[in-house]
Amino acid sequence: MLAPFQPVLKRSRIITTMSSLLFSLSELRLATVTLAAVAAIVPVYYYLRDDGLLKESTPHVRTFRNYLKAYTTLRPAALSANATADFTHSVLPLSLKIPVRPLDGFQQHAHIIFSLFASFQMIPVKTADDDGVHFSKRTNTVVAHCKMGGKVNGDSEKGRLLIDAGYDEWWTENVLVVRMSNDGLRVEEVKEFVDSAKAAELQKRLSGVLSS
Repeated sequence: MLAPFQPVLKRSRIITTMSSLLFSLSELRLATVTLAAVAAIVPVYYYLRDDGLLKESTPHVRTFRNYLKAYTTLRPAALSANATADFTHSVLPLSLKIPVRPLDGFQQHAHIIFSLFASFQMIPVKTADDDGVHFSKRTNTVVAHCKMGGKVNGDSEKGRLLIDAGYDEWWTENVLVVRMSNDGLRVEEVKEFVDSAKAAELQKRLSGVLSS
């Protein structure tokens, strides 16, 4: 007697099973958002990865890296090796009243500063997500927040003044803004935004050494 009702029960089970496979509106929204996020993250990851590789491969950044390495030589000629004839160097903020220097003035200033040190480094400040060096293709400019300084040279007169004041090493920081030629092989301009308090202290201890 129950046989005629079996197809009805079977269809009911099928409908029940199919309904359990349907997504609610909130579940569909969550799935859509998740897929959209994944779709956005994946290309961004590869873009950033490739951008990093491309940045390091540009002549502008390679020239900048060489400029930083030149500080370790303590030789003004090495520091200005890629400078253009109309190169300029300036130190900010303006309150320090340090004049803008042409190439020869920059070399003379570098000689004075290097004489204070037995070793010197200009090191980009890195974070987990940032190597501290940024390149603008539009302006041919490389910008880096750097830690700079090193071991004081006790054999120089002004270096001895720092050591007598308790400084075996002298460290400070700056933001370097280096403008390159279009091909990225020459340095046209360097601007240094320095720690004004440390710069003023050095000026005071060494009788205007930064203005020399």
